[in-house]
Amino acid sequence: MSREKIITILIFSVIIASGFFFGFPRLKDFSGVDEPYWFYDRVPKFWNAVADGKWKSTHLCDKPGIGTAMVSGAGLPFITDDPRDFEKLRYQPKTSQEVEKIRQMYFWLRLPIFLFTLLSLPAFYFLIKKLSGENTARFAVIFMGLSPILLGISLIINTDSVLWILTALSTLSLFVFFKTGEKKYLILSGFLLGFSVISKFVANMLFVYFFLLFILEYIFYVRGETDIKKYLKQAFVNYLTLFATAMLTAFVFFPAAWVKFSLLIKYTVGHSVFSSTWPLYAAVISILGIDVFFLKGYFSEKIFGFFVKYKSLLAKTAAAFFLFMVAIVFLHVYAGLDIYDIQSLIASPKGIGEGSLWKKYSGAVAADLYSFLFSVSPLVLLSFILSTFYVFKDKKISRDSITVLYILIFILLFYLGSAINEVITTVRYQIMVYPLAYVAAAIGIKRFFENETIKKILPSWSGYIFSIIVLLTSLHLIKPHFLAYASEILPKSHIVNLKGMGEGSLEAAYYLNSLPNAHEMTIWSDKGAVCEAFVGRCFIDFKQKTFQENDIKYFVVSTDRRSRSLKMSSGSIEYADFRKLYLFDDPEFEVIIGGREVNFVKVISKKNIFEE
Repeated sequence: MSREKIITILIFSVIIASGFFFGFPRLKDFSGVDEPYWFYDRVPKFWNAVADGKWKSTHLCDKPGIGTAMVSGAGLPFITDDPRDFEKLRYQPKTSQEVEKIRQMYFWLRLPIFLFTLLSLPAFYFLIKKLSGENTARFAVIFMGLSPILLGISLIINTDSVLWILTALSTLSLFVFFKTGEKKYLILSGFLLGFSVISKFVANMLFVYFFLLFILEYIFYVRGETDIKKYLKQAFVNYLTLFATAMLTAFVFFPAAWVKFSLLIKYTVGHSVFSSTWPLYAAVISILGIDVFFLKGYFSEKIFGFFVKYKSLLAKTAAAFFLFMVAIVFLHVYAGLDIYDIQSLIASPKGIGEGSLWKKYSGAVAADLYSFLFSVSPLVLLSFILSTFYVFKDKKISRDSITVLYILIFILLFYLGSAINEVITTVRYQIMVYPLAYVAAAIGIKRFFENETIKKILPSWSGYIFSIIVLLTSLHLIKPHFLAYASEILPKSHIVNLKGMGEGSLEAAYYLNSLPNAHEMTIWSDKGAVCEAFVGRCFIDFKQKTFQENDIKYFVVSTDRRSRSLKMSSGSIEYADFRKLYLFDDPEFEVIIGGREVNFVKVISKKNIFEE
């Protein structure tokens, strides 16, 4: 066996071993938000519908979540009880044995997603190696496989757990097609895109992004090899092939569409998330089609000729804008710049604030970028920024720089599309960004080690070892709350993920379970994840009668629900002072998430917050 193969095998061995060491215990010992929708209802519903041939019932929700249901459902045969039989216990008293059964069932439904994530890494390695070489592929799988955020998302039942894998592999397949011209990668891209859009509607943006890539490919790479008319004709054929493959895949694996075909359109190109961009998308395709097929490419030749002439300036402008926004975010964090209230924006992601259109959109992009920049390792961030600088350095834009440029454009397009739809993309909402950003970062660090001066001092394998050590340290410091990871360079007074997935909830519930007569106790929690693991009675609503008619002994509050609770509790202040509750600093029990005092889950006795 060659030395290079041994290095690759060792890298994968470390990643897989680390995944099991950090992730396997968390499959059971976690109580999350949103997961109950999939656990009690959607996953068993999908497979029962398939077993009974009730195709219409495979319409699960507005996601539509087929990919998640298919993967997670692989664990159903190992469960002896029906999860739906336990749903009624979520807020009601239950025995310790019933709590244990629920936790065990969660383990079996999470395990397939966890394994699916690990098994996807060789596919990433293969495509990235075809695209940018072995060194890039190795660094990329290290960054992905040891990412706290990607590990965290792989340990929960959620559409995003599968989405990031499918969308990234689809995008990388198209990148490889552009480089090699091999049609099998175009078909693979379309196949994975089809699965992506029936996993979560946000993947529909790839229809627009992929069409843009066909245009950009001519500008940045193809020019000189063929004329614009010939290229665009073939581009239309290739894009339609990809589009048709995606729609056919979505139709085949979305049984509800067999009964009601309109569902296929509703959750793909007809989805409401597409409504703001669809007219522009359709108009551009139509105008280009008319020019190419009826006007012999007269206008396209002039327009594309202009962009080709200034392609270097175009690439540098895109990179410069991205770096400018990075600088704005850094100034907000480290220099006290206050153009945007980033913490408030990420605390309430369904809305982008007030002000002029420019300020709202740029503020949304800054908030999105903040969440990304400080939820990756400083090493990854430095490598990512380095890859962007290489776009400036290249006299002739290399294939690697084109790949980085395409990824930058994807990120900016994703953020802009979210802003147009009045959404701030929290860590989980922008999970599609991470794997592609890791590829760009891998290109940056690979090119660093390819520098002639650096090569004389440091071999590439030293970079692998250093990267693994740095990322393993981050995983160790944040465990078991991987989705709450915040960069080591972020000030302790800041939080990245203000919309957590239930971190600290299980610990709080188990503390309450350890108290005398816990089974007869009544508590209130700002998230249902605590209630599900608590053996007593639990409330999560803000109705006045809840506080009037029940002897609530303890309150469980968390940083990531503070904004929501204060908005919804105005009618309950008479019975429980929620502002005081979230500011209370002497709780009976507390979980500090990621070593940041401002990110907590607290258990507080009622005597500290009820009015005398």
